[in-house]
Amino acid sequence: MTTTKTMKTTQNAIQRLSLLAVVVALAASSAACTHPRTPEGHEGYIYHIPLVIGKAEYRKTIRGPASTGLSWRLYAKNVDMRAKSFQEEFDLLSSDNLDVEFEVNTRIRLRPGSVQEVVEEWGEENWYPWNVKEPLRTAVRSEVTRVSAIAIQLETDIVRQRIFDRLTERYADTPIEILSVDIGNIRFPEKVTKAIGLKIAKEQELQRQEILLAKARKEAAINVLEALKVAKQQRIISSTLDPIYVQRLAVQVYRKISKSDNKSVILLPSSSQGTGLPLVLTEGRRKQLSPADEKLLEDMETRYMAIASQRVPPEPSGATPGTDTGEPAAEDTTPQTQDAPPAQPEPSATPPATAPAE
Repeated sequence: MTTTKTMKTTQNAIQRLSLLAVVVALAASSAACTHPRTPEGHEGYIYHIPLVIGKAEYRKTIRGPASTGLSWRLYAKNVDMRAKSFQEEFDLLSSDNLDVEFEVNTRIRLRPGSVQEVVEEWGEENWYPWNVKEPLRTAVRSEVTRVSAIAIQLETDIVRQRIFDRLTERYADTPIEILSVDIGNIRFPEKVTKAIGLKIAKEQELQRQEILLAKARKEAAINVLEALKVAKQQRIISSTLDPIYVQRLAVQVYRKISKSDNKSVILLPSSSQGTGLPLVLTEGRRKQLSPADEKLLEDMETRYMAIASQRVPPEPSGATPGTDTGEPAAEDTTPQTQDAPPAQPEPSATPPATAPAE
């Protein structure tokens, strides 16, 4: 009887131990099952950790938003791959030993698909303070201390581009991509600020003087073109001013005078032919242009036409038109040449009949 009772007690103990072992196994299995997730804008570094011994092993990369699903001891290190802005404050001495305070804003991102290298070699989420911050500050110090304080203000884009090129070259073959570098909030001592203002004003005045000179040059070219046009018209007209043409014009004048009611016209003979028309002197000499003269006039017309066709640039912003010189501000107008006086009409083939002498 005692033996039977002992056997039953032993069986119950074994059953309880078996049930406990099953519960422990189920709990362990539940604890070992994972469900790693990666949010949007991140890349997940998926790795496996053995249950008992061994070291973590990289398995794959997922791009968020994503999940591996229910997995056996898989975990994720999520790294933000989106572009970020980083601001650094500086207080440096320029090349002329003047204190300059400014800030540099850098926009940087991690290249897509580089999360494994970032986690294993670049410090995961600490990639900027561990690998970029000090090289960035070194590049800024190196470039800024090469120029004067005024150049930092007037040539900010040049200094900024040098820093950008230097960082881009340094991180060309890395997961880090430099998107932009900006220099702002520049603060100088008061005397430097005044010197910069004076230099900017002087440069604007020089630009305005160049604009006025361009306008004057253009107006002079237009005047030369007008003179050339008049000279060409005079040569054309003079080639047709023979005595017969002049007498024809005189006949037309006398006709108009004869139609007046309060005028008396008396024509006296002034030549052996008995005509009262104006005398025409034909013994004068006229200047004959040589081929070299014609070529010179053509070259002048071409050259001054090119000058007259140039546009006058607008005045620089901040400049006061017409100050210190008494001249009006330059206008941005389309170059136009004024028309010369129209040429006299050529005589018709059949001249009108001469009015009879009274």
